[in-house]
Amino acid sequence: MASPTAPVYGFGAFRLHAARRLLTGCDGTPVSLTPKAYDTLAYLLEHAGAVVNKDELMRAIWPDTVVEENNLTQNISLLRRALGEGRGDHRFIATVPGRGYQFIAPVRVADAQPAGMEPADEKASIAVLPFVNVSTDPDYDYFGDGLAEEVINALSKLEGVRVVARTSAFSFKGKQADIREIADRLRVNLVLEGSVRKSGNRLRITAQLVNAADGYQLWSERYDREIDMPDIFGVQDEITLAVVDALKMKLPQARRPVVLKHATENVKAHELCLKGRFHVFRMTRSGIEAGISYLEKALEADPSYALAQVGLAHAYRMFGLSLEMPPWEAGPKSKAAALKAIELDESLGEAHAVLGLSLFWYEWAWSASQKHFERALELEPNNAYTHWMYAHLCSNLGRHAEALDGIARARELDPLSGFIHAMEGQFLLHAGRTDDAIDRLREALELDSKSRVAHLFTANAYIQKGRLEEAVEEASAAHAVSPSNMSALAIEAYANAKLGRHAQARGALEQCLQLSNHRYVPPYYIAVICNGLDQPGEALMWLERAFDQRDPWMAFLKVEPKWNNLRSNPRFVRLLNRLKLFP
Repeated sequence: MASPTAPVYGFGAFRLHAARRLLTGCDGTPVSLTPKAYDTLAYLLEHAGAVVNKDELMRAIWPDTVVEENNLTQNISLLRRALGEGRGDHRFIATVPGRGYQFIAPVRVADAQPAGMEPADEKASIAVLPFVNVSTDPDYDYFGDGLAEEVINALSKLEGVRVVARTSAFSFKGKQADIREIADRLRVNLVLEGSVRKSGNRLRITAQLVNAADGYQLWSERYDREIDMPDIFGVQDEITLAVVDALKMKLPQARRPVVLKHATENVKAHELCLKGRFHVFRMTRSGIEAGISYLEKALEADPSYALAQVGLAHAYRMFGLSLEMPPWEAGPKSKAAALKAIELDESLGEAHAVLGLSLFWYEWAWSASQKHFERALELEPNNAYTHWMYAHLCSNLGRHAEALDGIARARELDPLSGFIHAMEGQFLLHAGRTDDAIDRLREALELDSKSRVAHLFTANAYIQKGRLEEAVEEASAAHAVSPSNMSALAIEAYANAKLGRHAQARGALEQCLQLSNHRYVPPYYIAVICNGLDQPGEALMWLERAFDQRDPWMAFLKVEPKWNNLRSNPRFVRLLNRLKLFP
């Protein structure tokens, strides 16, 4: 954690906020930096005006690792690009030949501020914590989570306020943590917390808004309602308006219907949808199945409930990616639900986002996907998930700068999401920045040590570095988290093959082939194992089969380094052209 009196450095149009590990530009917009690039800049600023020896700088940035000088050179180049320096135009960082580097621009050091406080000229920021269920019924957790998520969604439509995304805000659920600590980690100056208590048909909701700097309670309220009364929707509105008032913001009359819009006025449908989304986003087979059941019942109660259709679209896309449903079933179901949601409510940003992802993954309809992501961000510019989804599309199309800018924005909105950190690691890997990818993936695993994707992407990064034993360990860890998912098994087999353990790799290949007689196994990953075993003909045959089956993993064909040995092969080039991923 940053020092409680960490300074703010100003230079040119930039500000580096040490407490938040954040660099911002002239308009307060975050500037995307990898962790090591940030550390390099911070060290140079701390020693502004002095010549910092290369060896000293490398020891400071990589204290426990022996690295080559090229790593430092890459960091300096990245910083110069981020600061807008051209070749020969070194306004901030000068190279001192034979010695090291010097930060040459004038540096202003602002008064020290408690961590978690925002400078006065920066926009307000808020985290909405899940409302604690203090009922005797633990199954009522879904209501507190759902209420918090709905307030997050409403506040995210406000201009001039940063609202922390659900994943990060909910990471404190069930934990004893001081409000100031929470605010520091989430980099916000306001925290909204509360509780829900259900007793029979009665519901009591409490809410309070706390200033993180001093712990002062800016506003609090208690609401007593009957569960089946439509007035339950008014509670969300009152909480949202109280936050707007505390932020000293004006909500124009024309914006009120947008910010305070209810997805349904049907109390029963609303409760069923809350339950459905609660279970779906557990991202387990049993959770998704239960979630689909609740969402379908919500639509029976209110057929015009667009948000319930969005929940179904998420459920089916997750089923496809978790390999619990073949893509030729999952893709059309996800797309149909998303299209229905848009038909019911075109202004629902989340509907456009999930449709964009379905078009990207299951139809490889790149232009149509981009169109819906852009519409989603137009409607909900503060949605972290939409930012990472669009960044994913950009990464897979080879538009790496856009991808890294987008995922950095997602991380700013959702700073404690191990998943978003892992996705950024993957995008860095595909951009050819393997060392930076490993740094970000380590952070992802610190946030979530059981993240399957973080372990899997780390294995991929280690393969690219030639650290094959470590790759096997990470792939094995990913497989242990989700034994039914074949992706980790394939990556482990690939690494074993490159280590010369052909018998183990062939054993994994045979396991996949046998399993494919009973359930869907992505041909793409069978191709990965074949390619690791130096069987290019077999690998290409399975990739062609993956194309025919609309295997969503084919979306990676342009940027995945494991296919570099095949890029000049006419059959591989033909596949890229068929995917419209022109080499």
